[in-house]
Amino acid sequence: MIRLRITAALRCGLAVVLAWGVQLAGASAREPEGFVVHEWGTFSTFSGSDGKQVKFYPDDRSLPDFVYGRHRDVKGGRTDVSVSLETPVLYFYTDRDRTVSVRVDFPQGLMTDWYPNSSRPPERQLRWDDLKLLSQDRPKLPVGGGSRYFAARETDAAIVRASGADKPEHEKFLFYRGVGDFSMPFVVQAQGNGKFTVKNTGKHAVPGHVLLSVQDRKVSFKVFGRLSPGVEEKIELPTEASTVKQLSDVMAALLVEQGLYEKEARAMVKTWSSDWFGEDGTRVLYLVSESLTDDFLPLEISPKPDKLLRVLVGRHDVLTPERERDVDALVKRLNGPSNAEANAADAVLNKLGRYRWAAQRAAEGRLKANGSGR
Repeated sequence: MIRLRITAALRCGLAVVLAWGVQLAGASAREPEGFVVHEWGTFSTFSGSDGKQVKFYPDDRSLPDFVYGRHRDVKGGRTDVSVSLETPVLYFYTDRDRTVSVRVDFPQGLMTDWYPNSSRPPERQLRWDDLKLLSQDRPKLPVGGGSRYFAARETDAAIVRASGADKPEHEKFLFYRGVGDFSMPFVVQAQGNGKFTVKNTGKHAVPGHVLLSVQDRKVSFKVFGRLSPGVEEKIELPTEASTVKQLSDVMAALLVEQGLYEKEARAMVKTWSSDWFGEDGTRVLYLVSESLTDDFLPLEISPKPDKLLRVLVGRHDVLTPERERDVDALVKRLNGPSNAEANAADAVLNKLGRYRWAAQRAAEGRLKANGSGR
């Protein structure tokens, strides 16, 4: 029923999608049977209007102190990366207590953050041995606040107990992050005036994608369906404004359509809402096929679960030609004679966040090429 509803919504347009999204909160929960594992996470990338993927500075702020991780200076020397693998979490559902082992590989990347503690210091691989899945016991979890991390706990998943160095560590999931230098097979080019071209350059279909723009807290978006391998599609932003609530409902509906439980979908959207829907900019959120996820992140769980589902989202931020012209003007002001003007330009550029230096370097290149640089 869920698949039929969302497929019809994608065919019939945004109004139906929104109507379905409002109904999502009332959908009945699905009770897992046996041993079920679900995963969600995000591959983040960035480009200029030409669609060429650009390296950027990954953002690993707002993680709680108890999360394990590499120091920024020892993340494989990768201060700038092509792909930021953000907050994949693995949920476990079990009808009885179990002991399991988990191994996840990142052949083209480096693991940077994780919890609970792994069985050995990770690099391109994380391994947790002899994890205890507690079907009934609910130990008190570490407390904290001010971090997106804690939204991932708002599910019905089993508690995971790992043998820590000092004492057992408990969590509702396995958590990890990483960085890599490779290209995602999804290209976004911006022509200007709200028009874009997207192309699936990979061998796996993209189940669905959402084009969205955020400017001064004003949100507009449009939902698009399946994009087959090798297919290029012209898409355009709508002129009418929407709301973060509507966009959140649509994203949750798309994630449920892929198989996530409703609470998992809501937890993912809540985790990334401030970034996806709050940061000024233009981006495409696209569903990554399980086959592609398996290529980039091979996963082994022993004993093998009765069902394994992996739902990752690609987030691609793109600078429009209009935004690039704005950045060019700001970079020129950085090099102007007035300190006050330079400071003001610097403050505006900082609003680009982790993409600031990539955008600035590209602007400096454009200005130099046309003779406007220093």
